[in-house]
Amino acid sequence: MRRHVQRDPISAATRTAILALFSVAPYTARSDWTLGAEAHVLHDDNVGNGESSPDIVEDTIVGARLSLFQLFALGEGYNVAAGGDLSGESFHRFDGLSNATAGGTLTLKKKWGLGAFAPWVRAGVSIARSDYEDDYRNASIYRATLAAGRRIDERWNLWADYAFERRAAATQEQEVPGISGDAFSQDGRTVSANAEYALSETTFLSVSVSARHGDVLSTTVDEDRIYTGARAIAEDPAFGPGAYAYKLTGTTYGFMVGINYSPTPHTLLECGFQRLDTEAQGGGGYTKSLPEITWSYRF
Repeated sequence: MRRHVQRDPISAATRTAILALFSVAPYTARSDWTLGAEAHVLHDDNVGNGESSPDIVEDTIVGARLSLFQLFALGEGYNVAAGGDLSGESFHRFDGLSNATAGGTLTLKKKWGLGAFAPWVRAGVSIARSDYEDDYRNASIYRATLAAGRRIDERWNLWADYAFERRAAATQEQEVPGISGDAFSQDGRTVSANAEYALSETTFLSVSVSARHGDVLSTTVDEDRIYTGARAIAEDPAFGPGAYAYKLTGTTYGFMVGINYSPTPHTLLECGFQRLDTEAQGGGGYTKSLPEITWSYRF
């Protein structure tokens, strides 16, 4: 029988912070509200981040997102964007991983000069809440980002990103004496370098490399495979009876390549492939491949 932890509703502090994202922006020099819609299909060949063959399982995920934001010009090349989004994912095999997320975002951007070729820097913060079908995975997500870039000519666009993310989930019942049950809370820092090349006015090639260091989570159906270096262990019944999730510290290196086609000024079709290779401290690790097709519309 699956053991569920009572849902942890969004705290008053979290609700206040989300509302604050929409209230701190100035009320002058506004643009119109921008509404965006997105749908994607993704195949994950290692959903549970398993290392050995019995733990490597795959699934197809269908997702959608609806976003709304507004831009405020501040002068001197600065602007603020405030908005929010609703999103959801449906897993074909592991329905306990299906989830819905609501969040808010606030960003500040500085651009040095006019036109498409001026360099820019952007900083942002966001708060979100994810609720899962198997609610022991429910989490509040806090994220801070810093990015900088420049379009260097008519074809090449380059930028880099840094992000810190904190996922705060409820601590589960302790399974092993002396080892925490807080397996689903995670901290991580990611840096990435990105390039986009215009093949034509409507077709773009994108490439990205990334590195992430922090908490990594794997699930196994064999207790003997859990490494002694695990910092937290918890039951993970979304993957079946006897499945356990364990948290380690690790580094993930990623590579992504994609081709984007814009048939109209408001729509974009993206086909991408991502490869991730994770190395855990003290031994172990896993790899995964993620082909994805995304359609988006903004108006």
